[in-house]
Amino acid sequence: MEDVDRYEEEPENEGNDVDTGNENYASLVDKAPEWSVGVILYNGNAYPLAKSKYRKSEYYFSPSWRPVAKNVSGEVVVLRDGKVSKYRISRHGDKYLQVVLV
Repeated sequence: MEDVDRYEEEPENEGNDVDTGNENYASLVDKAPEWSVGVILYNGNAYPLAKSKYRKSEYYFSPSWRPVAKNVSGEVVVLRDGKVSKYRISRHGDKYLQVVLV
């Protein structure tokens, strides 16, 4: 009788809007605006990511932009072609944060 009353273990990501498994990265990118080249997971949110016009290997985003998803764990960039990479913030500008893929 006592075994029946035991609590089941809850999944770690319960309560988050998005699970960051590989199959769900595509859903994050699908929610991004058409102009973006992907999304960046930064400070618990997924923001749209834009390609720099001045440097081929750089991207940029702004934390003031509306997030694509909230409560997302991880610190990666997900591009529309499915590539998932870690990133480094190279510059903090007035409006934008410059990002380089690692």
